[in-house]
Amino acid sequence: MLSLDGWTVFFTIVNVLVLFIGLKVFLFKPVLNIIRQREEMIGQQFAEAAKKEQDAQQMKEEYQEKLKEAGRKAEEIVAGAKERAAEEERLAAARSQEEAARMIARAKEEIRVEQEQAKKEVQADVALLAIEAARKIIKTGEVHEAAGN
Repeated sequence: MLSLDGWTVFFTIVNVLVLFIGLKVFLFKPVLNIIRQREEMIGQQFAEAAKKEQDAQQMKEEYQEKLKEAGRKAEEIVAGAKERAAEEERLAAARSQEEAARMIARAKEEIRVEQEQAKKEVQADVALLAIEAARKIIKTGEVHEAAGN
């Protein structure tokens, strides 16, 4: 049967203690160190991920602000272009009116010159007709005087 001897129990307890100390020193401590290192590494990765997420959020906000600024600049450019177009249209209308006024003035001047020229021609024609009429009157007067003498 089973007998319990004091030395057997003592050596069994000593063997268990030596085995426990050996396992603790050679197995549990390295495993716990590896687990602790992994926990630290995971914590660092979480911290890095949180920092990257924060950086990404900040970059997103900056990007959105830049988009808003670009939109404002585009609106300013469009407004400026509209103003320039309106000014250009106004200037073109003014130039057209000035050109029309010059053309009208030129046409009036040409009409005045042509009227003066026509007057001179009519006066010359009237003078020639008057001279011709005077010659005829003088000839007919001479004919009547010669007939009356």
